[in-house]
Amino acid sequence: MTRKVAPPRNPSHRRLDDGRAVIEVVFLAVLLLIPTMYILIGVLRLQAATLAVAQAARDVGRLIETSPGLPSLDQAAAVARVALADQRVPGDGMRIATIDAGGDCARAGSAHFSRQAGTDYDVCVIAVIDLPGVPTALAGSRNTVTGVYTVHIDDLREGR
Repeated sequence: MTRKVAPPRNPSHRRLDDGRAVIEVVFLAVLLLIPTMYILIGVLRLQAATLAVAQAARDVGRLIETSPGLPSLDQAAAVARVALADQRVPGDGMRIATIDAGGDCARAGSAHFSRQAGTDYDVCVIAVIDLPGVPTALAGSRNTVTGVYTVHIDDLREGR
């Protein structure tokens, strides 16, 4: 029985392929890493803005419910700006509105606070956010997040 012997390998052919896998891995890592990081940063920014406006609406609602007198819109805006600043959301395009409980905040008018017994209404805080990497010319003021808090003034409220 005779065995076929493989021809000797050309050592110069092997040298041409050295290091190619490293270049491919680096290229693919950069190609996949950049979009993944952009999406991750965008989602985290959106989540922070959502938490900020929810906290701002809650704080404004609590201000209405617990303050000794009826707060002004300027006081409510100051409280909301503090909550937005905690999450680094700019308060420039922020809007505070009220609407009947369960209503659509997009259709809410200006804020009219009430402390009348048995009143239920929603306080809406609407903030314009900037997504990273999206020019303002393309997005404009369409990127908004809304926080809602339902204010309920008790029938037996003390100190009215």
